[in-house]
Amino acid sequence: MLKALTLLGLLVVVSLAIIGERSKKPPLINGENPQSYTAPTPATLGAATNASDSSGLNIYLDKIQEFQVEYPGDISIKKENNGSVVFSKEGLSVVISKGMLSGKDTINTIAEQSVNLKMEKMGDRFKLLETISPVSIGSLTGVTFTSEEYSKEITYFYVPQGLGYILITNSTDTSDWDLLATSDDIIYSLELL
Repeated sequence: MLKALTLLGLLVVVSLAIIGERSKKPPLINGENPQSYTAPTPATLGAATNASDSSGLNIYLDKIQEFQVEYPGDISIKKENNGSVVFSKEGLSVVISKGMLSGKDTINTIAEQSVNLKMEKMGDRFKLLETISPVSIGSLTGVTFTSEEYSKEITYFYVPQGLGYILITNSTDTSDWDLLATSDDIIYSLELL
């Protein structure tokens, strides 16, 4: 019994000595001394980030919604509370958001439901200008349609992504060919992560 108590006391003393020694050294973070440690950037934490590529375009990377697009430097970007991302400048607006498919829905049925709902809600203020049709965006195949809503032309793109889809809404001024080309460049640079 005395040996057991002596051994237990010795273990306590050694443990306290080890704890005391460790408290003198700065803790290691990811195997590095904290003075040389660099905190992770938002990209490594899953937030959206911007970078640029060799063509001079910026790259918007959204690890949460799992996509990236290229855009020119004169475009402003705003992340909405609902998770959608708005690329805009005077006369140009491209919104990218994420949706989930439910049951046996496909992107085709989601697009059809969207058209039907818009017709129902807007009545004669909604006109379907281009019917639902396939579209290729890079290596991705989705569907698109164009409508006139309250006298404004809007094109919708639905791109499948896992159990959901990416919805791109382009409401850029159709009378400005340069803005339309810029919005197309943003849309057609879409890559899923």
